[in-house]
Amino acid sequence: MKKKTCEFLIIGSGFGGAFAAYTLAKAGRDVLVVERGRWVARDDSCWDEVRLHLENPLYRGHTPVLIDQKEGKLDEYWPDDTVGGMSTFYGAAAFRMREEDFYGAPAPDASERDSSTEWPIAYRDLAPYYDEAEKLQFVAGRIGDDTTEPPRSMDFPQPAPPLSAPSRKIYNAAKKLGLHPFHIPMAINFRGDCGRGKCVLCHTCDHYLCRVEAKNDLSVVVLPEAIASGATVLDDTRVVKINLSRGRAVSAELVDQKTGMRHEIKAKNIILACGALGSPHLLLSSGIDSHIPSGELIGRFLMRHANGVVSGISARKINPENVFHKQIAIADYYFGDPEKKKKPSGNWGLIQEIHTPGKGVMKANVPWGLKNIAAFMSDFLLNLLCIAEDQAQYANRVYIDISAKDAFGMPLLRVYHRYAQRDIEARNALYCVAKKILLAAGALPVYCFHIDTFSHAIGTCRFGKNSSSSVLDPECRVWGIKNVFVLDGSFMPSGGSVNPSLTIAANSLRVAKILSHVK
Repeated sequence: MKKKTCEFLIIGSGFGGAFAAYTLAKAGRDVLVVERGRWVARDDSCWDEVRLHLENPLYRGHTPVLIDQKEGKLDEYWPDDTVGGMSTFYGAAAFRMREEDFYGAPAPDASERDSSTEWPIAYRDLAPYYDEAEKLQFVAGRIGDDTTEPPRSMDFPQPAPPLSAPSRKIYNAAKKLGLHPFHIPMAINFRGDCGRGKCVLCHTCDHYLCRVEAKNDLSVVVLPEAIASGATVLDDTRVVKINLSRGRAVSAELVDQKTGMRHEIKAKNIILACGALGSPHLLLSSGIDSHIPSGELIGRFLMRHANGVVSGISARKINPENVFHKQIAIADYYFGDPEKKKKPSGNWGLIQEIHTPGKGVMKANVPWGLKNIAAFMSDFLLNLLCIAEDQAQYANRVYIDISAKDAFGMPLLRVYHRYAQRDIEARNALYCVAKKILLAAGALPVYCFHIDTFSHAIGTCRFGKNSSSSVLDPECRVWGIKNVFVLDGSFMPSGGSVNPSLTIAANSLRVAKILSHVK
C-alpha cells in the first residue's frame, strides 16, 4: 500500500489479469496487480469440503451478489476470492473455442448465427495465443479425436494420461453409440515436470484447491513468473473506484480489507480483470457509463451457458478407488443434431464427464428428507455435464443498487438473468444424449440438475467494431477512455459451448502484447 504510482494497474488476478501481468512484466513494464482474494494455504484444508464449502468457507468473499434468476426469489451468491481468481477452484478444463464460434451465438429459432454477437477478431487471430496459453499452463491433451477441434500448429505440451476405470466406462459407452469421445484438455501436471508436484489422481479437483500444486492454476504457473519478472501482487485489497480526468483514468482508490485503510494510486493504464460480474460493477460504481458512447451497455448481455448435470445410478460403486475421472468429452452434438432432424436447429453444445460432489455437499443441496439417501447413493452415481451455448439477451444484466452500500462503500451488486427458450431446449436436447450414454454405460439416469452458478459468466462488456453496439474496441479498450481495458470474460460477445478460461487467457496475451509496446 506504500506504492503511489504504477504504469499498469491490473485489477484482478484471474485469467485476464494474470496473463496480462505475465506479458507486461516480461516486457519490463511496471505492473501492480490488486486482488481482493488471499493467497491460498497449501495444507489439508485444500481437500476438506467442510472448510472450503460448508461451514464458514475459508475463502468466502466479503460481499454477496444478489441474483434474480427465478420469479419471486432473490438468491444470495457469495464468491470465493483467492489470488489466481477462479482458477484455484476450477476443474482445469482448457478448451479452445471452435472456429465457427467466433461468428456469434445462436440466433433465435434459426440455424444461423446472431450477427450482432460476431467477434471483431477470428480464431486465426487468437490461435498463436492459444498455443502460448497452453504452454504456460502445461495443458495435457490428445489431438485428432475431437471431430470439432479447430486447426492447431502444435501438439499439447503434455500427453493426456491413461483413462481411469470410470472414464473408460463413459468412453466405451460413447463408442458403442457411434459417438467420438475424446480427452478433455486439462491444465494439470500429470507428468511431474516443471519442478512442481505431480498429480496424485485424486477425485478432488473441481471446486477444490490442489494440496500438491499439480493443478496448474494461476497462482502456481503464471503469477509466480510475473512476480519473478518484477510484477507486484497486492492481495486482500479491493479497488472501489476509478477516477477519470479529460477522457483518461488517472488513479484508483484502494481499500485494505484487513484494516479498512484507504489509499489512492496513480496509474498510466488500468486493466480490469475482475470477472464478468466484478468489472461492470466497478465501471458502473465509478460512473464510467456516463463518459462513453454506449455506457448503457455496461453490464448488459450477461451469458453463463445453460449448464446441467445428468446423473445415472449404477448397481456397483462407480469409483471405489477414489481416483481422478474427469477425462472424457463428447462433441458430436456441438453444432446440433448431425442428422438435422431434431430441434433446436443450430448449436447444442458439449458433454463432459464430471465428478460426483462430496457427501457433505450432496447433503447440503438436497431436500431434508433425502439428505442421507443422497449421501449414500453418491458412491453409485455416474455424471455427465451438459454445456449448452446461451443467447446474448439485452435484459440479462449486472447492475448496481445505489440505495444500498457494501462494507467498503460501493453500491451493492445485483444480477438479473433468465434463459431464453432456445437455451433450455438446447440443454434438454443434450440431456437426452447424455441419458443414452449413461444407459450404455450401465447406469440408469435418475436426475437432471440445472446449474445456477455464474462460473462461466461472460459478455457484460463485450468488444466490437462499433462504439454504438459495444463497450470495448477490438483491443479491449473502453470506447472513449484512452487507457482503461477489460480483459476478463466480460469482453466476449459469445462463448461457444466450452469453458471460457483458455479463451480469456489467449485474448489477455494478445492485448497485453499490444500494450507492452505502448509508450
